[in-house]
Amino acid sequence: MPRRMTALLAALPLLALTACTAATAAPTTPPPATATPNPGQSEWPGQQEVMDAATVVDDAAPSRWPDAYAGVAVDLPAHLLLVRRIPTPGFDAAIRAMVPAVTVRFEDAVHSARLLDGWVEKINTDYDYWQRRGIPLHTVGAEPGQYVEVGIDNPRRDAGKIRARYPHMVLHIVHGGPPEPLNAD
Repeated sequence: MPRRMTALLAALPLLALTACTAATAAPTTPPPATATPNPGQSEWPGQQEVMDAATVVDDAAPSRWPDAYAGVAVDLPAHLLLVRRIPTPGFDAAIRAMVPAVTVRFEDAVHSARLLDGWVEKINTDYDYWQRRGIPLHTVGAEPGQYVEVGIDNPRRDAGKIRARYPHMVLHIVHGGPPEPLNAD
């Protein structure tokens, strides 16, 4: 029998014992968070509470703080509400008072939702303008609190033209093709 094979056969009982011991040992760290609830569970624990809190904030904040509010998001595994805003005196305390049963984390924003929504609307209004110039706009949407993203066929060639028309806007021009239908095959 070749020497390597003999060494491997001699080591097998030790490997098996190590594998059994490792399989039965208690983990020393908790398992990482997963992207879905536990099997058999259709929602995260407390999911409805966080979603309801997001609705409360998103319904009230845009009209109460139009120049500060930038958007809301949820982190269901962490059971928290993320509120994007331009720092404004009294804003954080008022939001926490609206949804006292939910943990709220605040993230600084550069631009309000109202401003970004206006930019998106202006660019969408110019859809035909860009179409006539051979630059179809495939996507236009705001990254809450930050910028407007515009998806076109050839950003390298056409980004300068779009930026020249909207010099006051913070734009990210990206490659984006027309939507593709999903087939039910």
